[in-house]
Amino acid sequence: MQENLPEIRCTKKETEELQQIACSRTAVVWQIKRAKIILGALAGRTVDQQVRDVRVPPQSIIKCRKKFVEQGLKYFNQPDRKPTNREAAVEKMLAFLECSPTTENRLWNKLTVHYIGLDFTAAEIRKIRTIIETNPQYNRKEITREVCRIFGIYQTDGRLKTTAVGGILRRMDMDNIITLPFTPFVSYNKHSRSCNFEVPETQIVFKPEELKQLQFIPVANKRDSDLWNELVMRFHYIKGSKLFGRQMRYLVYGGEPRPSEKNPKGRKKKKSAAATPSKYSMGSWKPKHPNPTRGKHLLAVLGFGASSWRLSSRDDFIGWTEKERIANLNLVVGNVRFLILPWVRSHCLASRILGGIAKKLPLDWEDRYHFKPILLETFVQLDRFTGTCYRAANWQQVGTTKGYSLRGYKACKSIPEKAIFLYPLRKDFRKILCTLPK
Repeated sequence: MQENLPEIRCTKKETEELQQIACSRTAVVWQIKRAKIILGALAGRTVDQQVRDVRVPPQSIIKCRKKFVEQGLKYFNQPDRKPTNREAAVEKMLAFLECSPTTENRLWNKLTVHYIGLDFTAAEIRKIRTIIETNPQYNRKEITREVCRIFGIYQTDGRLKTTAVGGILRRMDMDNIITLPFTPFVSYNKHSRSCNFEVPETQIVFKPEELKQLQFIPVANKRDSDLWNELVMRFHYIKGSKLFGRQMRYLVYGGEPRPSEKNPKGRKKKKSAAATPSKYSMGSWKPKHPNPTRGKHLLAVLGFGASSWRLSSRDDFIGWTEKERIANLNLVVGNVRFLILPWVRSHCLASRILGGIAKKLPLDWEDRYHFKPILLETFVQLDRFTGTCYRAANWQQVGTTKGYSLRGYKACKSIPEKAIFLYPLRKDFRKILCTLPK
């Protein structure tokens, strides 16, 4: 639902001027972003969608739209603040690339811009532009794959690092460093399919002895992926089921094995078509045991993904430098979803799950990505929870969140405070995280 914002109206001439600024490679960054915000508003884009389009906090988008209604194109004459170091670097890069310097100019390899942990020289930006210009038939995915191949950007398992590079290219496009083909916005969960999961009518209380064994089942086929997505969308307070970066998702079962899962001696177990690893969830990775034994009862879901880029309390706790953080951040994994199904009740179940997954996750992570994580992190929203189960599982609170979020313009008016919890997976985690790889 949109906030009460004034309607933006522009003449044909004003719209053309806005389009020129938005596509310009000589205008300053703040002018480019303002123009893209106003054009997005004219196209009916919501504030939340424009946060993704321009990567600007929602308060700034709302302010921009209101100021433009008051001042019109005069709003593009004066900035509200000084450019950040990154914006200044972008403007310097844009000016250099547009002045058509000779190939012998030393700035081709000296001038850089920084995106998501990587520095790109002017020569590398020119190479990316060439890929786009010489392949007009390529969509964004194909451009991303080609950039990965040419620059040799691969994951530890040998696959192209398309998610990270795709994010970098989108941000370059936002700054007009490059121009990507247009693609319409599609909600991540728009095509999620319902698996018709039946919800029990009453709560189910399990005695601890009924759940002696917990089974952590990696999501590795479409059936499990649809089930995981549906449970998160229906019952988790964070409705998005899209995880970012390297990730593992789990379904947690408990109790005695299902009758259908028992395999009498001498009888081969039929291979289930639904259990076949699928490109929809885990790419080319296949777990060592594709048909693991599951208990009778589905108890919870877990999700692990990329850690936060910057987190002052975590970074102070680790004690690493900026270079060490950039080099070793992949060794920190975020527990981004944890949901015990609302009808399930069992004493200390949450802490037992956290204890079990701390042993299971490093093995699966190494199996899939060929390295083990060193530290786990998570956030506990304090107006909803207290973090008791994390403390009971020996996670350590190191601070609370500060600053703003790019998600949800309403939430940014009063951002809920979140506790930051960490769980070292090795005793020498600081030594490893504070050492630059050779």
